[in-house]
Amino acid sequence: MLSAGIDVGTLWTKAVVIKDNSIIGWNISLMGESCDQVARETLVSALATSGVAIGDVNTIIATGAGKGEVELAHDQANDIVCLAKGIHFLDPKARGVIDMGGESTMVVKLDESGQIVDYARNDKCAAGTGIFLDAMGKVMGVNVEEMGELSSRSTAEVSITSMCVVFAESEVVSQVHRQVPKEDIIKGIHRSVATRIFGLANRFELNGGTIAIGGLARNQGILSCLEEMMKRKLTIPENPQLVSALGAAIIASEKGGR
Repeated sequence: MLSAGIDVGTLWTKAVVIKDNSIIGWNISLMGESCDQVARETLVSALATSGVAIGDVNTIIATGAGKGEVELAHDQANDIVCLAKGIHFLDPKARGVIDMGGESTMVVKLDESGQIVDYARNDKCAAGTGIFLDAMGKVMGVNVEEMGELSSRSTAEVSITSMCVVFAESEVVSQVHRQVPKEDIIKGIHRSVATRIFGLANRFELNGGTIAIGGLARNQGILSCLEEMMKRKLTIPENPQLVSALGAAIIASEKGGR
């Protein structure tokens, strides 16, 4: 039985296809004007890797910010529930999840069966999110993909104290005009983002393994700062952006099997 999950985020859309509890296809696409169209194209691309068509899929579940606009989905699922399902599938020993997305940051505490114990989300401020990092990168003329490597070359500490994007941009511009090395500025930006995420994570006692997911989990500069603050190593899945889509696919499989 084929099942699929589609996670429609603010910046990226992700699709995962599973068969008999194994991932057989996945794809990630940049968000466009139409959530439904991008979701369909992303799923088609995920299915193409396994040589099957949409008509072969038994159940499709949508999650994420744009889940209500995905017309081909048979049902929708809460993003936190999908996240928990995906994490427990990948690592049953995980007890904490830090989801660092494009427009929000979320920390989820799990029990030994993968059930949600508690969670906290920051979606009212861009600080600590991919959008914040992208804005800072544009001010400096640096691609987000380059920032992690540049941050590792930092030799001096620079503080970016503003949590507001507009004020933080002004701080960064000021540092650039003072000819502060860009590596040090970027490290300061990463520390600012990590501080916001740490404040959220510090609300809970995260015992056991903690997994970082979302687009920012690919940024080694932020991860290093966050690990230093948390005084622990974080585990990163092979594809940290796919976890919620995977969870949606698992829910689809459960619904289809009833």
